[in-house]
Amino acid sequence: YVAVAPADGRELWRVKWLTQYGVNAADPIVDGDRVFVSSGYGKGAALFKWGGNEAEPIWKSKVLRSQLNGAVLYKGHLYGVDGDTTEKAALKCIDLGSGAEKWSSPGFGSGGLVIADGRIVALSGTGELMTAPAVPDAFKPVARAQVLGGQCWTAPVLANGLVYCRNSRGDVVCVD
Repeated sequence: YVAVAPADGRELWRVKWLTQYGVNAADPIVDGDRVFVSSGYGKGAALFKWGGNEAEPIWKSKVLRSQLNGAVLYKGHLYGVDGDTTEKAALKCIDLGSGAEKWSSPGFGSGGLVIADGRIVALSGTGELMTAPAVPDAFKPVARAQVLGGQCWTAPVLANGLVYCRNSRGDVVCVD
């Protein structure tokens, strides 16, 4: 990972984050002077603090191994998928500052999520759409429906009060 100054392209810092196959698909998350990175293939996650020309690790862990979709930062907690497409990945919440796991919902698969109006909108790896309060206490869906079949590896998209979901075959559904 490389951070550059937007004004002139000058390099601010660089962190080596090697993974199997050289894949770092999940976007990093910037929170002030901290940067969270996460990768699948057994690599894990880390939170770095940067200042000057360096990025120092605050913590490193395998608590959240995001192979495809990046986690979402909401009120000091990260909500994301832990695991690869070759396993039954879990949906998790972790504390950004410490990396401590707050809850885990196993069997979610390699889906994705967004957070809107304090609610998680998640599409599981097998096409189940769920909504739940975005809280670090527990994952308790208040609504769920099987909206697609096949592999669903993309995060749902929320636009104008509608939720759009897609699977790997290119099927798209829109839910009010």
